[in-house]
Order: sequence, then C-alpha cells, then structure tokens
Amino acid sequence: MNAQPSPQHLYAAGHFARTLVWSFVDLVLGYHLHARLGLPAAHTGQLLAISLSYSSLLDLLLAAVFTRMRNQQRLALRLQLIGGLGTAASACLLFSPGNATEPAFLPLLVASLLFRTCYAVYDVAQNALTSLLPRDEDEAMGYVSTRAVVVPISKLCIASALFGVVGTPASQGSGNALLICMIIGVLIAAAALPLACVATPSRPSATRTPAAVALPLPLPLPALLPVLLAAAAETALVGLAGRLFPFAEHGAALTFAMVAGMVVAPWLCLRLRSTLHSETGMLALMSVLAVAAVGVYLAIPSTPIAIACAATHGTAVASVGLVLWRRTALIARRHAIHSGRDDDLSCFALLTGTMKLSIAASSLLLGEVLPGIQAGDPGTSAALVSLVAAGSLLSLAALAWPIPPARSEGLRP
Repeated sequence: MNAQPSPQHLYAAGHFARTLVWSFVDLVLGYHLHARLGLPAAHTGQLLAISLSYSSLLDLLLAAVFTRMRNQQRLALRLQLIGGLGTAASACLLFSPGNATEPAFLPLLVASLLFRTCYAVYDVAQNALTSLLPRDEDEAMGYVSTRAVVVPISKLCIASALFGVVGTPASQGSGNALLICMIIGVLIAAAALPLACVATPSRPSATRTPAAVALPLPLPLPALLPVLLAAAAETALVGLAGRLFPFAEHGAALTFAMVAGMVVAPWLCLRLRSTLHSETGMLALMSVLAVAAVGVYLAIPSTPIAIACAATHGTAVASVGLVLWRRTALIARRHAIHSGRDDDLSCFALLTGTMKLSIAASSLLLGEVLPGIQAGDPGTSAALVSLVAAGSLLSLAALAWPIPPARSEGLRP
C-alpha cells in the first residue's frame, strides 16, 4: 500500500524549493550582476533596490486584495502552483548568460521585475500555508518548526552550490548559475503540483453577531506592527553584514558558514528558551552575538575567525527570524478564530512585503559600504557595526513588546 505524503511533508517540500530559488537569487544576483556582467556596484545596488521595492509594494497590494477574498486555503494552494512555475521560468531567464560586452541596465531590470512578480505570488501563498494548513494552534507551531528546519537546510544547499559560481572562471560560473536555476525549477514543479491537490482542513470559527457580519474586523495591525518593525530593522540593518560575505576573499566559504549557522538556530533557540526561561532573554543574547560577530570579523583579518564570525552571525539572524515567523502565524490564527474569517494571506503578505522593502534599503546601503569594506576603510567598518547594532536594538525592543489580545468586538463569548 502506498502511503500518501502528509500535508506537512508537502508543505516542507514546497518551502524547501521556494527557499532554494529565493536564496540563490538573494545571494548570487548581486555578485552575478557586478562580478560576472560588469555592472558597476552603484548600478547593481540601484537595480536590486528598484526590483525589491517593486516586489514589496506588490506584496502590500496582494495583502489589500486578499482581504476581500474568501476560501483562502484553496486560493493559496492554487497560487503557490501558478507563482512557483512562473518563478522557475523567470529565474532561468534572469541568469541567462549575456552576449553584450556592456551590460544593459534596462533589460536586466525587466528580467528582475518579472522574477519578482512571479515570486511575490509564490512567496505569499507558500508562507500563508504556515497557518492555513494546520488544524489547530499546536499543529501550527509544528509547521513553524518544520519551516525553521527546512529553510536553513535549503540555504545550506545553495551555499554549497556557490562554490561552483563564486570564484570560478566567468563563462563557467555563468553556465553553472543557469544550470542551478534549471534544477531548482524542476524541484519547484515537483513540490508545487502535489501540494496544489492537498485537501484543506476546516478551521474553528467564532460565533458572530449580525453587526460583526456587516462590519468585519480589520487586520490585526496592533499585534502585527511590532513584528513588522522588528522584521524591517533585522532585515535592512542586521542582515547587511551577511550580504557582504559573497564579496569577501573567501566569499563562498563565509556564506556557507553563515548558512550553516542558520541550520543550528532552531535547536539552539529551544535550548536557550528553556535555559533562560525567557524568549526576550534569548533574543537579547542573539542581538549581542550578531553585533559582536560583525565587529570581530572586521577587526581581525583571519580566515578561521571570519568563518566563525559568519556562522555566529547566521545563527543570530536566523534565531530572530524564527520568532518573527512564529509570531505572525500565531497572530493570524488568533485573528481567524476571533473574527471568523481567514486573513492569513494578507498577514504574511505584510510581513514579506516589509522584508523585501527592507532588503531593497539594505541593497542601497550595500552599494555605499561595499567599496569601503573592500578597501579596508576603518570609518566604513565602524559605520557597518553601528548599523548592525542599531538594527539589533530596534528589533529587540519591538519583539519585547507583548502581543496585544485579539479584538473581539461583535463576537459572542
């Protein structure tokens, strides 16, 4: 008898494939544009910032559209298939080797915008399944834990593949990048097709008065705002250091070490939370480690120390990210129970839109600090450490704020 894979296993496969394509583009596109195609650093930062800003605005638009749509479970399953196939095709187009001697900014921007459009649909749908597929709150936490394990493993695979792209001869590196995109595309299709056929579970609903039916509760913005603020600070400022690793002398090794540190984060978070008896204490420790890792990396020019710092930085960033996704899933489920409607797609679209807009800002900062970091300028190094410290402090302050209770106006107890 053939056992059918569970929805959680299919969800894990889908998130694995989604993270493959996002991580590859996130880690390699800037390097590909600058080192392979010869686009100036400032223009590379501008292209990344424009495309990511567009992607974040698209996420926010999707958030507004999805608030008017019902049966979001089935809708999300269909969208992850459509968006996934489009993402796979556009990623291959994005990394197709160029024939022109001088890289053309506009065609590269158009290809990037096409990829961001497809990925926005794919990403929002995949992330919303974190709270749409589970049958109860306990199972939802299991989905979050599954995501926390699968995502860094997927990133580790991409970090391993970077050795075939970063530092290799130009023609070979470009060909390897396209081949990797094609393999990822096959994996996306293999994961998205069976996931689109999953039966959706029924969700608990609240008993609502006629007033509540006429005037549905808005999105849980009071609960989401601290999470969005933390995501913005963590992604734009703390994550800036990690975006510099591929450009270092041993860029592939540092990136691999950073992602390897991310793999350890879910296990380490559980241990630290039980030891410290406080999620805020765990976040404070990770914030200190993130800043210290960047400071030591810039101060001591040693390859072994740089690898250790990259791993520590990856663990710290992934630990905070785990809290961000867990809280968003929890807020979305509680809102659904109290309001009697699903707004998971909108909640996760707000989170991903915030992150992408923050990556766009981080890309602009990357274009400004990269020349100074490569030249070993002490002022630029001090500025980078200050930015990471400011981001860590803002993120910690936002996540230390307690989650407001779900609104229940118009609901019967």
